[in-house]
Amino acid sequence: MANRRRRQWGTGSVTQRPDGRWFGRIDAGFNAKGERVRKGVVRKTEAECKRALTDLARKIDRGMDISQNSRVSVKSWAEQWLTLREDRVRPSSFNADRSAVTKWIIPTLGRKTLAGLTPADVRRVHKAMQSAGRADSSVTRAHATMMTMLKDAYLEGHEVSRRVLDAPPPGMGESERVDIPVEDAVKLIHAAADSPMRSRWVAALMQGMRQAECLGLTWDAVDLDAGTMEVSTQLKAIPYRHGCGGTCGRRFGGDCPEREFRVPRGYKMTQVQDRWHLVPPKTRAGVRVIPMTPWMHAALKERELTAPDSILVWANDDGSVRDEKQDAAEWKELQDAAGVRKPGGEYYTLHECRHTAATILLVLGVDPLVVIRILGHSSILSTQRYQHVDMELMRKALEGVAGALRLDA
Repeated sequence: MANRRRRQWGTGSVTQRPDGRWFGRIDAGFNAKGERVRKGVVRKTEAECKRALTDLARKIDRGMDISQNSRVSVKSWAEQWLTLREDRVRPSSFNADRSAVTKWIIPTLGRKTLAGLTPADVRRVHKAMQSAGRADSSVTRAHATMMTMLKDAYLEGHEVSRRVLDAPPPGMGESERVDIPVEDAVKLIHAAADSPMRSRWVAALMQGMRQAECLGLTWDAVDLDAGTMEVSTQLKAIPYRHGCGGTCGRRFGGDCPEREFRVPRGYKMTQVQDRWHLVPPKTRAGVRVIPMTPWMHAALKERELTAPDSILVWANDDGSVRDEKQDAAEWKELQDAAGVRKPGGEYYTLHECRHTAATILLVLGVDPLVVIRILGHSSILSTQRYQHVDMELMRKALEGVAGALRLDA
């Protein structure tokens, strides 16, 4: 028999057992007691055994927990990951991650092992959400959560296929968000003529301020002398969690006698009322100083004289926090009063005020970089999604160019 070439040092040894199967063994380091650990594999053929041993060596080099990583289920890791995630990200981000994991990822893939996942499984989650009528943006967000969860599993030493980690996100369809036509925006402003919140709606339609930015604007951030307002806080409801370690017997964290706010370590927030806190924007680009138009300056100067005792510019008449649900409900009531709806009869969302402000600014020829500064976008690319320009606005813009070129009819 020809002499077998010895395997390279550190790659293990391969021998044939009396039953004809092949056994491979490799040094896996030391255990907690300082004892040497060796791991083995058994395969039908020598070639299969060598491949399995090489794969085992690769996992050991990566620091993977070879004692259990191939048996860890998606459900088991997902639940563990959520407990880690809770202390790393903003409360709103964690809520979105938890929703994606508990409603879609675990029900669809929970019984599968991490090692057994394929790109087809990733698409199964996409299809489950799409079949349930979820928006493309929601499916894309869930995909991002799933990829972060699986990449963290890989970093923790669990076996996850590179093909799965490289699985592409679902295709994005056309956004369902639209601009509010200028004529409808004017009707909304007129309908709010006698409302103490008129300036709040104008801040959304004219300055493109987000709902949480409007509700979290404080008087300290309004400089009537300089004619500016600083957008540096948002109003957010911070969720409670158990502070008792789960011993109180209550189901919800908010009912726990030792309840605490569920936020990552070092998270900056200022309590205004109960769960409601002022928190910084998600990105640095969200912090900005906006100049006030004469109309807005006069409106806020008048509101300062009649506003309730509150640090918030747009608080309720009794000084309490104006929460998101109340604000959204009154936005619908305003549309009813103005007789304004989308072509299909749906209500405009508050975020579509932001689209409207962006589009008007762009049609007026405002430099996109200036639009970014006003709206608080982090990149020019994010501004592009708002360029759904109304035909009448485009016509007026081109008529202005024609006038400058003296191209009279």
